[in-house]
Amino acid sequence: MPEPVAYTVRARNLVPASDNKIHDDAVAQQFGFSGALVPGVDVFAYASHPFVEAWGLEFFSGGRLHMRFRRPVYDGDDITASVSGPGERGAFEVNVAAADGEPRALGTAWAKTAADVGLSRFVRTPHTGERLPTGPAPLPLGPLGSIDEPADAERHDAYLDGINESLPLYHLEPVVHPGALLRLVNELLVRNVALGPWIHTASDVTFLAPARLPAALTADGVVTAEFERNGHRYVRYDALVRSDGVPVLVVDHTAIYRLAHPLPDPPPTGRPRTAGTVQQ
Repeated sequence: MPEPVAYTVRARNLVPASDNKIHDDAVAQQFGFSGALVPGVDVFAYASHPFVEAWGLEFFSGGRLHMRFRRPVYDGDDITASVSGPGERGAFEVNVAAADGEPRALGTAWAKTAADVGLSRFVRTPHTGERLPTGPAPLPLGPLGSIDEPADAERHDAYLDGINESLPLYHLEPVVHPGALLRLVNELLVRNVALGPWIHTASDVTFLAPARLPAALTADGVVTAEFERNGHRYVRYDALVRSDGVPVLVVDHTAIYRLAHPLPDPPPTGRPRTAGTVQQ
């Protein structure tokens, strides 16, 4: 198989009007960031580019990409996904860094994985229409209400344009972009929990099959862990995405669903100051 090569792209915040106000400049600054955060699912999309370019559709049939979002990516940042490897068991390391060379996200990719993803734990769970509170009690473990979302050419093209994706594969095949599939996984949390500002911190994705357009996408999820770190409350949940009933992606997804109290005063404008090692 061809070896992946580095990819440089200008990051964009596609959701400045999102209900998740961590993507709003004023609110993000209250939590110590220099401005609105580019969504982690889109940073994942940028990181996937070298592997899709090298391995094509085969990557979507058994490949794996595990990304950990370490520091903020801001709108207009020029970021480069650099790849090294292969290492042990064919693993490639990916480092998503801004122009200053500081890593924003780190990850590992495999062209093929033999891991048993255990799909039997995912069950269709009717959505009650109510959302769980974020406190004071921790989020309970167990299933999340399942969700559905159509995927069509119009939405597909808009997303590719939004993330500056240039690979011909997405137009010739066409298949749903990994970043768009992860957006649906985020939506599982959004529709099941009454969130304030929140931050996506990691995704370990195993691809099972390409999701070909047009498609009816569904997502089932189960909360596997809830914990506290540095005053933040984290949730970890597994999710399965199906396309027209066919499993296409399983992911171990982690997020800060309740941020520690914001700073008493917003930071000055500019980029030098960032908060911690978390990302959306």
